[in-house]
Amino acid sequence: MNLGISGRLTRATIMSPLTPLFLMAAIAVGLLALFSIPREEEPQISVPMVDIQVMAPGLAAADAVELVGIPLETIVKSVDGVEHVYTQPKMTA
Repeated sequence: MNLGISGRLTRATIMSPLTPLFLMAAIAVGLLALFSIPREEEPQISVPMVDIQVMAPGLAAADAVELVGIPLETIVKSVDGVEHVYTQPKMTA
């Protein structure tokens, strides 16, 4: 049976006495990296966010955005520290 290059490489890797040594070295380097990376590289960022839901029964989605959403956006944007404001109509069945 002709194994080809990948088959020969696989057989050589399986039969090699160095394979377990390479495996242990890879695990050791991974553990060393895990414990030596400072925590500042993985910050736990908390992004404050608020959802405001307004009921507007009887209004179409486009009308609710125009009559309720845009004026409410203006009010919320005037609060200090608010950076982004989005209006998204929610369709209900």
